[in-house]
Amino acid sequence: MPLAPMNAKQGRQLAILLLLLAIVVAVGIVAVPTWMLHKRYDTALAESTDKLVRYQRMASTRPLLARQLEALRAKDTQRYFLRSGAGALSAAQAAEAVRGIIEQNGGKLITTQSPVIRDEGRYRQITVNVQMTASAMALRRILNAIETNVPFLFVDNLMVRTQVQSNFKPGPGAEPEMFVSLDATGYAQVATP
Repeated sequence: MPLAPMNAKQGRQLAILLLLLAIVVAVGIVAVPTWMLHKRYDTALAESTDKLVRYQRMASTRPLLARQLEALRAKDTQRYFLRSGAGALSAAQAAEAVRGIIEQNGGKLITTQSPVIRDEGRYRQITVNVQMTASAMALRRILNAIETNVPFLFVDNLMVRTQVQSNFKPGPGAEPEMFVSLDATGYAQVATP
């Protein structure tokens, strides 16, 4: 079915409608990308402003951190580490410290070995394996002394075994001795080239 011809009034209305449609499309072609670009810039600006505020907040803590760093440097933190140098020297220092602690606190040293020396970046981990006998109270004092020692030593792989029968009843004031095996680990700073 063919379309009926339009009169002059309908033609003008159609022309105005097409003109308005063309204007809307032209504005849309220009306005939408411009709006999207501005939205992208607004988002980037907001993120940059947020970063700037965070960085300024961090920068404002610099004087406090500098004072704390100077206080830390003044504390001579080197004393908390085993001797630097060869791993055997550091292991000997750790073994000697553990031996002295055991003897001072009522334990009996059986043997010490230094099985593991491992470099971890700027630090060298030295582990001394210790076997000893001690009563429960002596063991408590020994463990406390090892963990509060300077240079710092840490107790790992603690194993405690009794040396008496299960039906053993000690006399008043007597404590049975136990077999104790532990690893005492310390750290030494590695000289940087």
